[in-house]
Amino acid sequence: MTGTVYECVGGLYSVKTEKGTVLCTARGLFRKDETFIFTGDRVIAEDGVITEILPRKNSLIRPPVANIDKLFLVVALSSPDPNLYNIDKMLAVAEYHGIKPIIVFSKSDLDDVIGVTEIYRGLPYKVISISPDSENGIEEIRREIKGSVCVMSGLSGVGKSTLLNRLAPDLDIKTGEISKKLGRGKNTTRSSRFFDVSGGVIADTPGFSSLSFESYDIKNRAFLADCFPEFEEYKKNCYFTDCSHTKEKGCGVIAALKEGKIKPTRHENYCRMYAELGVYKPWEDKEQK
Repeated sequence: MTGTVYECVGGLYSVKTEKGTVLCTARGLFRKDETFIFTGDRVIAEDGVITEILPRKNSLIRPPVANIDKLFLVVALSSPDPNLYNIDKMLAVAEYHGIKPIIVFSKSDLDDVIGVTEIYRGLPYKVISISPDSENGIEEIRREIKGSVCVMSGLSGVGKSTLLNRLAPDLDIKTGEISKKLGRGKNTTRSSRFFDVSGGVIADTPGFSSLSFESYDIKNRAFLADCFPEFEEYKKNCYFTDCSHTKEKGCGVIAALKEGKIKPTRHENYCRMYAELGVYKPWEDKEQK
């Protein structure tokens, strides 16, 4: 029996099949081999036991979700304030794993103090704005979900679960409030879970306050520039073929930055990520196996 894992909680897996949803355990060999089953995995189950994980299109380690087509990155204009570095890092993660990112500005009725909408509307990403008092943007999100496997991601408290409830009111997903003391949301989503919404599938995932490249299986910074699509047309103008696009003379990306063709915050965050990743040491991967 073949199906899709809709939720993983405490060693039990809800697997949706053509005959309905079945609660399964995993074969003991998976634990021995340290093989993890993710929400979104296509699996084969026999007598309530998952015996095989079918090949993945892609996967994220945090949250543990597989076979994703689109990632809705929900960003609040304030309460909590947007973190540009985390936004750019999550966009890079999506690009790296071949996932189409869509930026959703929630709480767009609030003041855009740092001009975040101006930064991202100038990039080659789909941007949708929504607010609590308007249906604008909701149908557009529904159209994007249709026929796709999607993930909703963002800082805790930006309104991911609230948005899901608006897309499908019958879900009645628990939502939380903003902590005034910490200035960030309280995380009410504890696990990644799939929901059938608007002719597609979407996962509500736990919110994050920080992101680690290691959590997303990104180690080699040589591919980082490929995760910034606005760099693409300028990379071919670099004097050095192995240009890092951080400080070299004759860099086409830096020239475009100086000409105002690339947003300064985007390049700053690229350089910060490049430094954070450091020099890739492939032998360390071999030592861990």
